[in-house]
Amino acid sequence: MPIVPPGVTVGISISESEDLQRFGVTETHVRMALAEVARAVLVAEGRLVYGGHLEEDGYTAFLTKEIERFERRNRPFTGYVPFAVHRQMTIEEIRARVADLSLLGRYAFLGPDGETIDPTDGRSGDPEPVDEDTEKRSLTAARQVIASNVDGQAVLGGKRANFRGRMPGVVEETILTVRARKPVFIAGGFGGAAGDMAVALGLDPENWLHLDEPSNPHLAELQATVEETGWVASTNGLTDDENHRLAITYRASEVADLIVTGLSRLRQTS
Repeated sequence: MPIVPPGVTVGISISESEDLQRFGVTETHVRMALAEVARAVLVAEGRLVYGGHLEEDGYTAFLTKEIERFERRNRPFTGYVPFAVHRQMTIEEIRARVADLSLLGRYAFLGPDGETIDPTDGRSGDPEPVDEDTEKRSLTAARQVIASNVDGQAVLGGKRANFRGRMPGVVEETILTVRARKPVFIAGGFGGAAGDMAVALGLDPENWLHLDEPSNPHLAELQATVEETGWVASTNGLTDDENHRLAITYRASEVADLIVTGLSRLRQTS
């Protein structure tokens, strides 16, 4: 495997995929791929960024466990916590999660418009409801902050339905990363919204994923963003053939290898 350039910051855009059983894989396979990407970044003294909930069985907890294995104590992980997420936690829960993270990284608790705030300021200790409009606004704002603070975004899985926000998170994060003119690595082999994006962007021309041509306003917005910005998949440092491989593989080592390859090439030419 090529070496990730030192100091690179990689964003992780991931959520559950409903296609795993259909593709003959499990959530364990998804987490293996995530672990491979994380390890490659950590070995190179890089940084990981993720935005999501802080539940004990979630991807935030999984990533911090990977960091702990490498005994990195220079806080290589940043977890951006949207307003709609931390507002629905108790202050006790927030403080416990911060303490658990300790030297492994930091949490940036965000306000409704993406500003960094003290999540315990001016509120009771209990969870507080957030209206739907504020939730959507705060999730979009958090995803914008993430896109502005990464060198590249790795995209895996993703919900098509029952998502929070104005659209599936992995789709919105991809749109915002493309607008920020940052490289995007779409690993569609686990299906879900990432698989839909791979199909919509022509990254699976031979239909290995066997996904129907997706048709929804979220992917239409992605396609429009691609046209407006002139984005092409190869801006991530991979050839068209390599992007096609990334779009269909479910092999953890291949997902990580291709993402690292693209990042390495981009740093060499910068």
